[in-house]
Amino acid sequence: MEKSWGIVISISAFLIQFLMFGICLSFGIYVIELQNEFDSGLSIISSIGSVHFGFQLFTGPMVSFLMRKISYRKVCLLGSLISSIGLSVLPFTPNIPYLIAFFGVLTGIGYSLLYLSSHTLSGLWFDDNRSLVTGIVTAGSSLGGVVFPPLVEILIEEYGWRGSMFILAALNLQTILLAGLLRESPIQHAWKKSKTKSIKNNLAGSTVYTIPESNGNHICTRETTSENTTRNHNAKTLTNIDKGSNPKKGNFTVLKLFRNIPYDLFTLNCLLWNVGASVHLLLGPDYYTKVGRSVSEAAILLSVSQGAACFGSVVGGVLGNYHNINRCVLFLSTNLISGLCLLAYPFPVLHTMAGFIAVNLLYGLSFGVSLGLLIILVSDFVGSELIADGMGYLMLLCGIGTFLGPPFGGYLVQMTESDDAAFYFGGSAYLLSALVLMVIPIKDCLRRSKKYSVSISVT
Repeated sequence: MEKSWGIVISISAFLIQFLMFGICLSFGIYVIELQNEFDSGLSIISSIGSVHFGFQLFTGPMVSFLMRKISYRKVCLLGSLISSIGLSVLPFTPNIPYLIAFFGVLTGIGYSLLYLSSHTLSGLWFDDNRSLVTGIVTAGSSLGGVVFPPLVEILIEEYGWRGSMFILAALNLQTILLAGLLRESPIQHAWKKSKTKSIKNNLAGSTVYTIPESNGNHICTRETTSENTTRNHNAKTLTNIDKGSNPKKGNFTVLKLFRNIPYDLFTLNCLLWNVGASVHLLLGPDYYTKVGRSVSEAAILLSVSQGAACFGSVVGGVLGNYHNINRCVLFLSTNLISGLCLLAYPFPVLHTMAGFIAVNLLYGLSFGVSLGLLIILVSDFVGSELIADGMGYLMLLCGIGTFLGPPFGGYLVQMTESDDAAFYFGGSAYLLSALVLMVIPIKDCLRRSKKYSVSISVT
C-alpha cells in the first residue's frame, strides 16, 4: 500500500511540474509579444521572466521553513492558490510593473511553494531508487516545456496574449487537485517519532555523516546499529555520534549546511549555471527571430530543447542509480557541455533550422541530466533528513542566478549592439560553474561509492 501511495505522489509531482514549468517555460514566447505591446527593450521585458524565476527559486528557504512547520500538502495547496491568483489577473495588466508584480513576484512565489514541496516529497517516498524517481518527476518540467510553447503560440494567434493567459490560469487550477493527493512518507513518520535531530540518509541501513570540525576537516562516521541511540543525552545536539560532542556546534540548520564546504561549492555552481540557463530560456526565442527564424520556429526550437531535457532528466535519474558512476563528475560534465553549446549559438553556420535543432538537442540533453541529478546530489551532500533545507538554500542561489542572467544578458545586447553577446555571457557562466565544482578535491570527485562522501578521514 505504501509503495502504491509513493507512485501516486510521484505522478502528482510529475503533473504539477508539467503544468507549472510548461507555463513559465513558455514566457520566452511572450517576450516577443510584450516587446511589441509595450514598446520596450529586451532587457526590461526579460526582467519580468527573470523576476519570476528568481522568486520561484530564491524563496526556497522560506518554503523550507513552512515545510517544517506545516505539512507538505498544505504548502503545495497554498502555492496552487497563490499562483492561480497571480495568473488570473494577468489579462488585465496595464503596464510592465503590473506584470512584474503579479507574474514575476506572486506567481513566482506560488510556484516555489508548489515545486519544492511536491518534488522533495516525491524523493522522500523512495530510498533505493530515489535518483530514478526524482529524475522521472523532473522530466515532467521538461515535458511541459515541450508541449506548452507551441500551444501558447497557437493560443496567442487565436485569442491574443491576454486571452491566452485566461486559459493558462484555468490549467494552473488543476494543481489544486494534484496537491490534495500528497501525503507524508514513512520516513517522515519515523522522524516525528524520533526524539533526536540526527542527520540520516536512511532508516534501514547504515548512515553516513559528514561533520565539519573546527580545523576545517571533515570526518565521515558510520552508524550501523541502535547502539548510538543510548548516547542521545540531549535532543538539541547536532548528532548522536559522540556523547561528548559540543552541543553549541551547529545548533542551527543553516550552520549544518553552510559549514559543509562541498555543499557550498555546489550551491555556487548552481548559481552560475542558472545564469546561463535563464539566458537561453528567456532570450533564446527572441534571438531566433533576430537571425531570421519565425515565431513558430522559435516555439518549435524551445520545445526541441525541452524535449531533449525531458529525456535527459530520465537518463540522469537512471545514471544516478549506478553506484560505480560518480555523480559529481557527471554533473560538472553536463555543465561543460551546456556551456559549449551556448557559446556555439553565435556561429552563423548553425543559424539554419537544422543547425539550431542539433545544438538544442545537445544542450537540452545535458541540461536535463543536470536536473535529474540535482536532488540526489543534495541528498548525497547533506543527507535525507536535510533534503528540504538543502534544496531550499540551493534554490535561493539558483534564484539569484536566474534573476541576474536575462537582464544582464539583455543589457549586453543593447550595449554592444550584438545579439550574440548574451550567449557568450551565458556560456561563460556555465563553464565557470563547472570549474567551481572541480575545486572539490580530485580524490573525492573520483571516488566511486553508493553514497557520495566528501570526508578525508574515516573513523
